[in-house]
Amino acid sequence: MARNLAAFVSIVILVHACYYVYHNSKLTIIFTRLSLMSAPPTEVVGRRPDDGVWFNFSHPPSLLFFAYSAFVDVRSSSAAADKTPVVRVIAMSTEIENLQRRKIELYCVHNYRDGRPATASRLRSDPSPIGMGYPLYAITVREYVYACPLMYRDSWPISLSISTDPQRRYCSQSAAMPVEVPVRDVMTKPLAVCMQIVYEWVDPVRLVEWLEFQRLLGVSLIGVYLASDISLSTEKVLRYYAEVDGLVDLRRSTYISRVVGGTLTSPEQYLLHASPVINDCMYRYMFRFSRIAVIDFDEVLHNFQFSLKSIHTY
Repeated sequence: MARNLAAFVSIVILVHACYYVYHNSKLTIIFTRLSLMSAPPTEVVGRRPDDGVWFNFSHPPSLLFFAYSAFVDVRSSSAAADKTPVVRVIAMSTEIENLQRRKIELYCVHNYRDGRPATASRLRSDPSPIGMGYPLYAITVREYVYACPLMYRDSWPISLSISTDPQRRYCSQSAAMPVEVPVRDVMTKPLAVCMQIVYEWVDPVRLVEWLEFQRLLGVSLIGVYLASDISLSTEKVLRYYAEVDGLVDLRRSTYISRVVGGTLTSPEQYLLHASPVINDCMYRYMFRFSRIAVIDFDEVLHNFQFSLKSIHTY
């Protein structure tokens, strides 16, 4: 009886979501864009969910460096590289081998809320590669997570910039990127899902089916990042599940518009955004959930009944 009731409730939810998508598909493009722009602002720490801009710290032609997000990492377990607090910077940049060959050193310039002077620390020379690299406007870059050692333990920086000159410690706040501290919930939940960037078009009906199936499997939150070329129909579904339903944490990763010395176009740029947004998602959720699954819209968790038990015993 309980199983039949659960199936009935799932069907009702699915029908409701499909009706929502169908009904809103009749809206014009102008009305949709105006309604998104008029949404009430929310107070957030760090970057806003609808802000997908990459921060440009490049010094062409020798250095390309675009940073997406930065997180304070104070983990002291054996899983951490060491026990020194660092800021993890998720970025795409000139390949580290080229920087080493040219003897280019990078520094993090940290800014503080309490008015203390900015500090500069050298980025560790062995960043963690998180992707295979790809041409960005015909110039090859690679995805990394860089580590910036922190100078203080009693106050975290509120923003940072990347520089090749350790003496250049002052820049406008508009040129710096926010530094975020991962949220810690009082009670961690069992499972979240992080996804690579969503681009172009995903069938809205299939998307609703996939999202509802994740709910049935026990997923509490799904981190979804929209590319610049996302279709309106796909975005409408994801916005419903973010703003009305709450199953989705919806963010953006905006395509980089140009590179000095590069070509006029950069096809398939989404390939460079895939792994950075997954890492951004994991840093955001790592203290809120016991486990984080990385899957895509054409994948589902297999043998989940066993896996869910393993979440609590592994």
